[in-house]
Amino acid sequence: MRKPLLTLFFAAFSVLAFTQGTSINLNTDSYIFMNRLDIKYAQVIPIEFTADKPYSRADVARVAESLLLSNIRFNKVEKSQLQYLVDENSEWLDSLHSRTARPLFKVLYTEPASFFSVSSKKKGLWDLRINPLIGVTIGGESGGGGRFLFDRSLGLEVRGDIKQVLSFYFNATGNDERAPYYVSQINTLGPQTYATGSTYIFRNVPGESYYKIYSSSIFKFKDGVDYWDARGYVKAHILKYIDLSFGRDKFFIGDGMRSLILSDYSAPYLFLKFDVKFWRFNYENIFAQLNYGYVQSGPDMLLPTKYMAVHHLTLNTSPWLTLGLFETVIFERSQFEISYLNPVIFYKAVESSLGNPDKVSIGGDFKINAAHHFQIYGQALLNEFNARHFFAHDGWWANKWAIQAGAKYVDIAPGLDAQLEFNIVRPYTYTADGTDNFTNYNQPLADPLGANFYEIIMNLRYQPMPKWSFNAKFFVAKVGTDTLINGAMSNYGSNILLPDGGGSTPFIQNQLGNHLLQGAVGSIAYFEFLTSYQPWHNIYIDASILYRSDNTVKSPNNPISSQSSFMFNIGFRINLARRTYEF
Repeated sequence: MRKPLLTLFFAAFSVLAFTQGTSINLNTDSYIFMNRLDIKYAQVIPIEFTADKPYSRADVARVAESLLLSNIRFNKVEKSQLQYLVDENSEWLDSLHSRTARPLFKVLYTEPASFFSVSSKKKGLWDLRINPLIGVTIGGESGGGGRFLFDRSLGLEVRGDIKQVLSFYFNATGNDERAPYYVSQINTLGPQTYATGSTYIFRNVPGESYYKIYSSSIFKFKDGVDYWDARGYVKAHILKYIDLSFGRDKFFIGDGMRSLILSDYSAPYLFLKFDVKFWRFNYENIFAQLNYGYVQSGPDMLLPTKYMAVHHLTLNTSPWLTLGLFETVIFERSQFEISYLNPVIFYKAVESSLGNPDKVSIGGDFKINAAHHFQIYGQALLNEFNARHFFAHDGWWANKWAIQAGAKYVDIAPGLDAQLEFNIVRPYTYTADGTDNFTNYNQPLADPLGANFYEIIMNLRYQPMPKWSFNAKFFVAKVGTDTLINGAMSNYGSNILLPDGGGSTPFIQNQLGNHLLQGAVGSIAYFEFLTSYQPWHNIYIDASILYRSDNTVKSPNNPISSQSSFMFNIGFRINLARRTYEF
């Protein structure tokens, strides 16, 4: 894939215009603040295409600066949020400035958001910003016989712009962690194969790729993990309406806490991305190289690859209504299938012309803002569909679909926001006959629960003061999991890493009569309360308590029956999003 993508990228430099800058890292406070601004002020200053994440720094700076310079009256917390966005994206300010009154040693932290920054005397020629990435969290857990938990990250972030033509971004962190029992014992150290009569869990570290397991004689554990996380890209603006980026990172499509289209749950991947913006349209094209078949305990080797192509067309019909259509295709080849590089073609038609060898999904999404306080949003996905079986209600295995519906309400009381979301995914959705399932590095590319489930998620966030915030998240999920039948593992459609065999046995249990939550019905409940204090820009002190219960069957050799754990954590981080395991 690298050769065709590099060729396309460098060919584009003959028609460069002005870049829109680097993107804001996912899961940071910027997205919380922009979500509030979108709901409250979208009819004053349109905030375009919020479903396509990450956001451009230039776009966020424009919104924050325009609102601060307007005659709208903001309270103290709202002003601090806007100032945060201005400081975070200072290289794209037009009228305002971001400065520190007393820089450290006169050269460090001259701007609140940058450890070191330097730029040309003439604005817009070039700029460079460097930041440390530091995160340390320690805690404990009652489950697993009582466990010591920790994670440690240390790294560097570099971003810059050259003549407002080319932008670049890079970060790398070295990480060590001992995750909660439900993560480390099931995902990281769990069985790796799905052979008949054996077990079926595929190892991974959530959100990451290659890792090593290590033990500690001092703290007496054997399930610590060590891994590198490196991401970077270059980005340019072409022919006024087109942004082009190439590198390694993640994306998220949707306005919810989960995404049924493409989430950031899996490991980073190599990508080429086009964004076309004109009038009220945004057209996002992502071409990516994914990995599968990772065996943690095996020898080092070149991992097999598969590929993904995504189209997402969004229309802002009005300041309060946004509609979207999307399609994705996953395929395995020795190189990228150039037929899918066509940015304006229907993928299913291409896939059919190739002999139907690949995995295509289609669907739509929407967002409605109302009364400056309320938002409803949703997604619908069809993975495979047969109208005759659907209207016959016969439970055909390959009628695969997923639905999301959610609502947000900001300023229930000043600074108090709420979000409620419902997701439902039918059995075998995202699965494939071979390796073309919707996964990367043994991890789902959409909802972390895979398929054959429904979940309800509620989130409450309260920020009474500029430096303090409190967050409570609760979700409950019902999952239909696999069981042991006559000494062999069943496949009821929850584990999307398992092949569906094209509907044949023994890959699935039945061609007809399939239904939501088939198999062994289990439930997961999750509650976390988080307190965060931000004494300085992007420096956080966090404290959380968490309760999780799980009675879903994981494998015949490692059944999890009514497992529950209390966890607590305290942490310190600089320029990093908080690491979570919300599944």
